[in-house]
Order: sequence, then structure tokens, then C-alpha cells
Amino acid sequence: MEGSYAFKEFSPGQRRSYQEAVRLYLAFLEARGRARAYQGGRHWKKIKGRDYLYQYFDRYGRGRSLGPRSPHTEELFAKFIGARQDATQRLRDLRLQLAEQARFCRAALLRRVPRLTARILNLLGQHEALQENLTVVGASAIYAYEFAAGAFLETSRDLDLFAGARVRLTLTGEVSLPGAAFLALLRKADRSFAGVGPTGLQAVNRTGFLVRVLGPGEQSGRPPGSGRESGPEDRGNLHDLLAAPRFSQVVIGQDGLPARMAVPDPRAFALHRLRRSELPPRGQAPKALDRLQAMAVAELVLRYLPQYHFFHADLRRFPAEVVRHAGELAEGLGSAADLDVEY
Repeated sequence: MEGSYAFKEFSPGQRRSYQEAVRLYLAFLEARGRARAYQGGRHWKKIKGRDYLYQYFDRYGRGRSLGPRSPHTEELFAKFIGARQDATQRLRDLRLQLAEQARFCRAALLRRVPRLTARILNLLGQHEALQENLTVVGASAIYAYEFAAGAFLETSRDLDLFAGARVRLTLTGEVSLPGAAFLALLRKADRSFAGVGPTGLQAVNRTGFLVRVLGPGEQSGRPPGSGRESGPEDRGNLHDLLAAPRFSQVVIGQDGLPARMAVPDPRAFALHRLRRSELPPRGQAPKALDRLQAMAVAELVLRYLPQYHFFHADLRRFPAEVVRHAGELAEGLGSAADLDVEY
């Protein structure tokens, strides 16, 4: 096996703590969605000496009239106030329960994802369009594969599997927010973030942690006319990686709080890293790290994620030699019978 890594399966206690954290987190997300339905509120508004019930949709006062004061509108108002109070109280209760469960997750050593990364993911998740469109790529995606498998990857210090994840978060997809609004969102996670480049979709904080979103023009290499070098996540035809199915996984941050991370199919990730490891010109260290990540994720799938049959037809867009390479890898792991590879 190239590189040095091992698998540490979740203990029964870790599994229980994780499952409870996921249950509470999903309930919290549902409660937060319900609470949003009551944003803006309903108020009585006097027009020409008569009260009207108005429903407001935002803080700018946009809304509509639900009719003049009457037994019907008074009933609507009372039900709304009661339901909003219930939704607010449930959200508050679940937030407290999540904070308590975070202590158990920390004690169970489930704290895995860098605190800043988890914080950013939760902020992005508050915007439905961003949550649906953005996919995490790069080393950070391995965290999601670990939690899906119920096993952590441990590596030697000389070749850190998660080195890139500790210094950057790379996403891809379409951002519906203007660059300035996206930067403002990142600053809720860390006030020191400053924009890099003209788009507003790249930012770096005072410690050098880089967040960037690769748009459609960057997914297959250098954007036409950009004049910049392709970054490490651009190389290796990222478009093909993202053509594969994706899934969402709850992960646990270093503070013990959960976050939801959307990532590409782990088989596609392994193939993509294999291809990157063979791209010139690159140094030996980056190539070795790419290959180690490819092999570690591939073995993680073969050992713990049998629902991902190596390799589904969705992944046949990758070059035949890369798919063949992955087939040889799986054969070396004794799993050739599980392959579905066509050249």
C-alpha cells in the first residue's frame, strides 16, 4: 500500500453520539425552516381610521393585506402568533439540545472538521440556493466520506492526508449571491476574511485560510482569458468529477457541533485524485498526496461503503486508463469481484 494510513472504526459509543447528533441536527434544520415561515410577521395597520391585518414578508415592509379587522382576521392573527411562538420555542429548545450534544461529541472524539470549515458550511446552509448548488471538493470532502463510512482515516505525519483541508475550503457551483454579499456571509464566520480577486468568490482570512468557489468556467481548467494559473483543485478535469452524483453527509466540527456537507460521489473522488496524481508538471509531494488520497478513499469505499458499487456507469466519462487504474487498485485490495468497469 502506497503511503501510510489506517482505519479507526467508530466505537459503539461514538456511533451512538453521532447518531443522536444527526437526529437533533436534522430536527433543528426542520425547525429552522418552519420558523422562517413566520419571518416578517403580521401586524394591524390603521388605514383611514380602520384596522387592517397585514402580512409582512421582510424587514423592508413588503407585504399584503389580509383584510379589515373582523372575527376571521382576528382568528388568523391569534393563530399566527401562537404558531410563531411554538416554532420559536422549539428552535430554541433544539439549539440548546445541540449545544449539550456537542459536549458528548467532543468527549467521544468525534470532533473532526476544522471549526471554521464547519461554521462556514452552516452559514451557507442558511441559504437554500447555496446549499443546493454548492459542492465541497478537495481534501475537505474526505471528512464526509469518513462519517458516511463510520471510520476515521489516520495517516503518518510525513504525509498528512488532510493537509489541504486545514488551510482551504474549495467549493464549486453557482452562487446566487453577489460577491459582496458572499463575502459578508464569510465574515460572519471570521471577521478577518478579505476578498481576493474581482469576483468576490475568493477570500482569505488573517491566518491564510482560503475559501473559494469555482464557477462553471473554472471547472475544466483555466477560465478563458483569465490569465491565471489553474489552481490545484482545477486540474484533472473537475467538470467530470462533478458530473457524478453527489450526496449530503452530516459531519462534526471541532467544537462538537454538526454541519451538512455536500460532496461528490466518493468513487468519482478517488478516480479524480488518481488522474491528478499523473498530471505534469507537478512536484512529487503533491502527486504522492493525491495518490494517497485516491487510494485511501477507494479502500474506504471498498471496506465500509458497499452501497457504492465500483464503478457505476455514471463514472464512465473518465478516461479509460484512469478507470483501468482504479480497477487494478481494487484488484490489489482483493475486491475485483465487486467491480463493474468497462473500458
